Amino acid sequence: MPSASGETPEVGDYVKNRWEQPGTVAEVNVASAGHELVSIRWDDGGVDHPLTTAAEFSLLSRRTW
Repeated sequence: MPSASGETPEVGDYVKNRWEQPGTVAEVNVASAGHELVSIRWDDGGVDHPLTTAAEFSLLSRRTW
């Protein structure tokens, strides 16, 4: 399942949740049902554990390699 903004999440993506809290995707796992689960490292230093569905986040920016 992609993020709320439609993109498949990648490690390093800069995202926000529904409360506008920004953070960086630190980990992406695909669950058995095909949904992407992400761990977020928040700008305030906290880390989102356990993994959360990517659909709860919107992409703000993505690194280009």
